Amino acid sequence: MLRSLILLCVTLLAVPATAQEVYRFGDDAYMAGDNVTLTGDAVDDAFIAGNTVVLSASVNGSAHAGGRSVSISGPVGKSLYAAGLNVNMSGGVGDDAHLIGDTVLVNNDVGGDLRAAAQRIEINGAVGDSALVAAENILLTGAIAGDASFSVDNLSFGDDARIEGTLYLYAEDPNDIDIPDSVVPQDRISRHNIDDFDASADPEGGATLDRSGPGVGAWLVGTITSILILTAIATLISALAPSFLLALRLRTLETPARALWMGFLTISALAGSLFLFALTGFGILLIPVSIVLAVLLGIAGYVIGTYILGVGLLGATNRPLPETLSERAIAALVGAVAITVLAMIPFIGWVATLAIAIAGAGALVIRWFAPGFYTEVR
Repeated sequence: MLRSLILLCVTLLAVPATAQEVYRFGDDAYMAGDNVTLTGDAVDDAFIAGNTVVLSASVNGSAHAGGRSVSISGPVGKSLYAAGLNVNMSGGVGDDAHLIGDTVLVNNDVGGDLRAAAQRIEINGAVGDSALVAAENILLTGAIAGDASFSVDNLSFGDDARIEGTLYLYAEDPNDIDIPDSVVPQDRISRHNIDDFDASADPEGGATLDRSGPGVGAWLVGTITSILILTAIATLISALAPSFLLALRLRTLETPARALWMGFLTISALAGSLFLFALTGFGILLIPVSIVLAVLLGIAGYVIGTYILGVGLLGATNRPLPETLSERAIAALVGAVAITVLAMIPFIGWVATLAIAIAGAGALVIRWFAPGFYTEVR
């Protein structure tokens, strides 16, 4: 089934893209090409990718747009997701707006949250909820109804700028940024050094890093837990498919360079197919499939590589190949501990860990598809 799905994806890559042809399916619109423009009747959801993207039709649901230059002039009923070198949002957004670019212009209202990252951003419309913005230069001329978190170098305001909630300000020297009381009173400003930002921290505290840290005990418990989980998964696979895993192990230990090469090629092909799928127009529908396949192959390669590493280390001590379930569990545990310790080595640890995962993925690809090079063409 998986092989058939991959072959189907590759076949669809050959379908040519038509820049101005809209593929509609279930009231949704899909477009891709060089210069693309969506006009006409309203659609439910829109998915657009190209060099220059213009969305002027009304979107009742959510809009997804990506390109060098992206212009959203039509209203979006729900959420907007846009990324490009230049992003200009001049149509209103009913829910949340997620914007990424070098220059981002928010020239209309956002009903929900605004989340943006740019080199320069202008917020000229009203934001109905909170705003999370990271940019070198921020100009605020509109009103933000909720909290605002700004990671910024230069911050300026228009006459009508206002923040109703708390402003969490992150900068190299946050005390040097002057904020008028008309925008937000000083008692509702929380100033932090840029290094204090932590996206995983409690949002009620403005995502500020807790420098006390979780402690050595919590780190040790987390590390041991991850080792045990990895051991359990590898042991389960070795118990369910011992012959299959044996073939993978022998093939990888005999030709590790080939396994590493095939894993690199396959994961690179799956990741690179995202752009080619987008060019086919309706191939955008298959982008999630490509992402899922790449992630699953990487996870499977990591688990398989961990087990093979454990077997290889035991073999280096003149231990026989594992045959019973307990021996396989010991090999999985040795591999899990080894790859965890390996990942802690500065600079080279993550490279070695990545190589082991890619080699495991390559062994899986070789076992399933048996690809070959320099074969005779008939």
